[in-house]
Amino acid sequence: MEAHDRSLFAALRSDVRAATRTALVTGAFVAITAAALVAYHLKGGAEEFIDSAEIAAMKSALAADPADDALKLRIQERDLAIREAYFARIERLDRGIYLLLGGLIAFVAALAWAASAASARRAAPVPGSTEPTAAAEARATLSSRWSIAALAVIAAGLGAAWTSRGDLAFLDQAVTAIEEAKAPPVFAPPDEVRKHWPRFRGPDGLGVSAYLNVPSSWNGASGEGILWKTEVPISADNSPVVWGNRVFLSGATRTRREVYCFDTATGALRWTGKVERIPGSRNGPEDIMEDTGYAAPTVATCGRRVYAIFANADLAAFDFDGARVWARNLGVPENHYGYASSLIVYRHLLIVSYDQATPEDNRSKFLALDTRNGKTVWEAIRPVSASWDTPIVITHEGADQLITCSNPLVIAYAPETGTELWRAECLNGDVAPSPVYAGGLVLTVNTGAQLSAIKPDGSGDVTETHIAWFAEDGLPDIVSPAATDDFVYLLTTDGLLTCYETKTGTKAYEQDIALMFNASPSIAGDKLYLISTKGVAIVLQIGPAYKELGRAELGEGVNASPAFQDGRIYIRGKKHLYCMGTR
Repeated sequence: MEAHDRSLFAALRSDVRAATRTALVTGAFVAITAAALVAYHLKGGAEEFIDSAEIAAMKSALAADPADDALKLRIQERDLAIREAYFARIERLDRGIYLLLGGLIAFVAALAWAASAASARRAAPVPGSTEPTAAAEARATLSSRWSIAALAVIAAGLGAAWTSRGDLAFLDQAVTAIEEAKAPPVFAPPDEVRKHWPRFRGPDGLGVSAYLNVPSSWNGASGEGILWKTEVPISADNSPVVWGNRVFLSGATRTRREVYCFDTATGALRWTGKVERIPGSRNGPEDIMEDTGYAAPTVATCGRRVYAIFANADLAAFDFDGARVWARNLGVPENHYGYASSLIVYRHLLIVSYDQATPEDNRSKFLALDTRNGKTVWEAIRPVSASWDTPIVITHEGADQLITCSNPLVIAYAPETGTELWRAECLNGDVAPSPVYAGGLVLTVNTGAQLSAIKPDGSGDVTETHIAWFAEDGLPDIVSPAATDDFVYLLTTDGLLTCYETKTGTKAYEQDIALMFNASPSIAGDKLYLISTKGVAIVLQIGPAYKELGRAELGEGVNASPAFQDGRIYIRGKKHLYCMGTR
């Protein structure tokens, strides 16, 4: 019996020591956390964010020149950046408070444990005493139960304190609500957007350069006319997007998804944005087609952030310094070739084309997300099948229209609300070519259907009333058309170029180029640029007859469409990103 008492007494003494140590550790944690919070709070107040001398100086400059739109945009952007920094500061303070609260819970629990263990030890029989051991064992059992309860409270407290950012959804929502209330959406005006190349096929999605001084000759073997060449970490067929001094691309494998930012001056890789740890995300899909790949969609930018979507439906936003702003998974679409529609930005909305399955399934939809936080602003369910084209936004008679294509419908929506404006039934098959807009007409095309010129001033079903003309020769299955107010150019994958008059649909000419093409044609001034899958660029004179001005060879295969900027062309090859131009 005495041996049993000694064992019980030693166990209770060990409990006291463990509880005391836990109380000391959690107490130190609380003290350190509290001191850090006080120091962070005293480091700076809200006034340093709100009363910005930089903003005040820019506003003074704007008062002297009220017509300076670029300065207005810089003021908006800087003001939003300051506000975001302020709310990020509030968010960090809030997290620190929850961390402190978790520590306090753990500290109190440890004190309770220590007190209970000490009480049980005092009541236990000292070895050699005559106190009944049954009573002592009961007290020891009670102490043990207190220990387990205390440990559970500690675990819960520390778990709450160390919760990841994604699990603090209620805190993110509160911060977002404050941000939205105090910081209205900021977006670049159309004239500013057209100076850059912010999406697939440029600012309006038409493949038309705002600059005329772009190069028309280069040589990949000698390096002539090539400013720089940079290897891209993961090969993909999405096209370059350019804003200011940054070029954006994306790349992916089945298990890895990344966004890249390159410097326009040197081609150096500025940063790589990892798209990972997104709730609901999974790798794959397993049955993706090699020609499509895991990163077929081209990224889009609003001038402050860049947005990317991948085959597994991961969608992420990064700021221009490479920090991830938000991310979500949309659920992998039922798409037998793999997801390929590119993103576009309209004002403060990120437009996502998510057509899938068949028209009868009612699973196709368009989403408009708030660029600030990724939340859905509107959603339009569509009676169409899976598609691979990218929508455009046009302005007709002062009103904007979001033009979308899929089998069997061309549908126009109000981009602010997702309200349907009109529809025309004129498509068939697997729609991949994107629409264009020229001469006041919406031009849509797909092999197995027709080239349709639609007047965008109708409402409801305009199939019988607003198709100005249609044509059936030279219809492409992948490549999007290019058009001016005078001519429309269609290019098939196997190299048949067909030119129609925009106003009448009369065929001007047809030319077999005898090369393969996946990149869409582009227009710069009076020149038409075609880039083959072998990397051979053909420059043509725009007009009613086929007139070749020259050819330039890259020396590397190309499936992506080029991006045009002041004096430069950016081309993504199978392995490298190229910048054409002169110094």
